[in-house]
Amino acid sequence: MQFNPGHRLQIGVYSILMVVSAIGNITVLTLLIKRRLKSHTRLDMMLTHLAIADLLVTFLMMPLEIAWAWTVQWVAGDIMCRLMAFFRTFGLYLSSYVLVCISVDRYFAVLQPLKLSKARGKIMIIGAWMFSTVCSSPQVIIN
Repeated sequence: MQFNPGHRLQIGVYSILMVVSAIGNITVLTLLIKRRLKSHTRLDMMLTHLAIADLLVTFLMMPLEIAWAWTVQWVAGDIMCRLMAFFRTFGLYLSSYVLVCISVDRYFAVLQPLKLSKARGKIMIIGAWMFSTVCSSPQVIIN
């Protein structure tokens, strides 16, 4: 493989997406943390975890893709390859699972508004982190 105009385009697009994502998610995370000091809701907690998951994608997966497109080969060795493959999928799984948690939480908030439980939200978020870890762990072995 050789560096070509497609790689240049990929680097440009990922760089722009990385900057926009970093600015947006850091802003959201900052606002949620400030708001958390005043009041703490389940939705704020879940949105905080979503912003963290998206920042993992922004600062782990996107730079990896940019570096890979720039060098056109993997030069960081086997251990780093396995570690980065894990985090590459972990952020995406975590973001998806937190979105599922938010959807399930909103579902229960609409259908059973009087049976709200703070513990349920925390359990769902812990489950999202655990499932993301389990689903990403084969990357460490298989890669």
